Amino acid sequence: MTDGKLSPPLFGEDSDDEEKENDEMFASANENTDNNNQVKQPAKIDSSASDDDKSKKHLDTSDKINEMKTPHDEIKLNDETKPHDEKKSQDEAKSLNAIIPAPTTVSSDDSDSDMFGDPKAASKAPAPAARPKVYPSSTDSFSTKTEGEGLGAKSHSGKIKESEMEELEVDPTTIEILVSDPKKVGDGINSYVVYRITTRTNSKLFQSCEFTVTRRFSDFLGLHDKLLATYQPLGKIVPPPPEKSVMGTTKVKMAKEETGSQDFVEKRRAALERFVNRVARHPELRCDTSFIEFLEMTGDLPKATSTSALSGAGLVRLFSKVGESINRMTFTIAEPDQWFEDKQEEIETYDQQLKELHGSLELLVLNRKELAVSTGQFAKSVANLGSVEEHMTLSRSLSSLADIEVKVEQLHSDQCDSDFFIFSELVKDYLSIIQSIKDVLHERMKQYKIWQDCDGALAKKKEQKVKLEQQRKVDKNIDNDIADCEERVQKFKENFESISASVRKELLRFDKQREKDFKTTLLNYLQCMMNKQQQLATCWESFLPEARNI
Repeated sequence: MTDGKLSPPLFGEDSDDEEKENDEMFASANENTDNNNQVKQPAKIDSSASDDDKSKKHLDTSDKINEMKTPHDEIKLNDETKPHDEKKSQDEAKSLNAIIPAPTTVSSDDSDSDMFGDPKAASKAPAPAARPKVYPSSTDSFSTKTEGEGLGAKSHSGKIKESEMEELEVDPTTIEILVSDPKKVGDGINSYVVYRITTRTNSKLFQSCEFTVTRRFSDFLGLHDKLLATYQPLGKIVPPPPEKSVMGTTKVKMAKEETGSQDFVEKRRAALERFVNRVARHPELRCDTSFIEFLEMTGDLPKATSTSALSGAGLVRLFSKVGESINRMTFTIAEPDQWFEDKQEEIETYDQQLKELHGSLELLVLNRKELAVSTGQFAKSVANLGSVEEHMTLSRSLSSLADIEVKVEQLHSDQCDSDFFIFSELVKDYLSIIQSIKDVLHERMKQYKIWQDCDGALAKKKEQKVKLEQQRKVDKNIDNDIADCEERVQKFKENFESISASVRKELLRFDKQREKDFKTTLLNYLQCMMNKQQQLATCWESFLPEARNI
């Protein structure tokens, strides 16, 4: 709008007559808006004119305005009675909005406007009170939700199933477990390491809120074997413990206590802590009596002899794993559910990507460790050079550089530990968890194969009965055999449906927990890396004054 004139309508071209009428209307409207500090009123009517003339002029003006109306645009005539004490730009904007419909837009800020709200209506009506938002819980089993709001991951059909909603219900129970203070007990080949386990919880399954016990590595493996035997056939994903290391264990056993392999023991301690906390986050595993006994029972647990790598039970378990691997390679059966088929492909792809990432992280940790060692050697060489330098200023500068390099060596070493303990170990844990998922999926397909084999046997029994009837022979046991087969088929079918529902629920919980773990870990890792880089910059900035004096 320029020079007090209103731009023509943008919603289409009018005929010559309509344009002339529009110009007249706009001109009269502009004359009314140009009267500053006056009350907006309709065109003045001569007081001497009759009432009929006044009504006629008013109707003519109304007819012209009504001709400009569109189905979705309305002009409020009562605006003429409003006082003209507002800014001219606001009046012009209202006139323009009355003619040109404002496009409906969606605000990008969810906290300011409703996603499906009308901005024009929102500008006229007072803003409603802010409503608390509830986002889907990432993976934390201890997350809370707003009253009246639901949490849940939607299935492919867009609907939340009852089994998924049960998993996503809020559980106020918390179990925090700390594994610390590894200590070597005994000497020689019969020695072992015990760990101090401190538990804090508000669960009513335990006798107190905080308690401490000591456990050895074989106790952790025994706990895993019990949980695996109980819950894997039911379709539950049991978190795996850290792998046994014969070389690392032998090194710790044979080394003296003060010179033992502290690095190996610390890595195992951290892995054991992650293992028991993953079990504690599972809504069903943490209620198991074996797990409660493991955390709470004072004294030593019954020795788990089957966990020894060199025992007879250990060799039997090793051969069983080899046979199971061969069975999987020869196990071919079509997947009956498309959802599980897609999930298996997704897990295989994710497994391959994690393996590549873990390999890169191992190389990064190795290079970072070599960098720290090289930096330390460089610091020693610079210090030796500074001690034999005759020029005092240069000697002092070299000594300062050696001190800075020692600090840099420590920062590289700390960053190497962060790369390993924060990021690399998480990826390694999830590679083990994915293997547990594959085991559960294989258990499900075994149940399906049993059902199909029994169903095939039932079909053969029925064919046999038909042949006997055609031959006019009588078999008194055929009906009983068919009834037994039908009962078994129904039982195996229910088992397969039950384990399928359980595995589906477990995979949804795994996705949520994985998302939360990786988000938290990445944030911690990046924050740690930023802190180390800032400390490096501070070290070199402190050396600049000494370098300028050379």
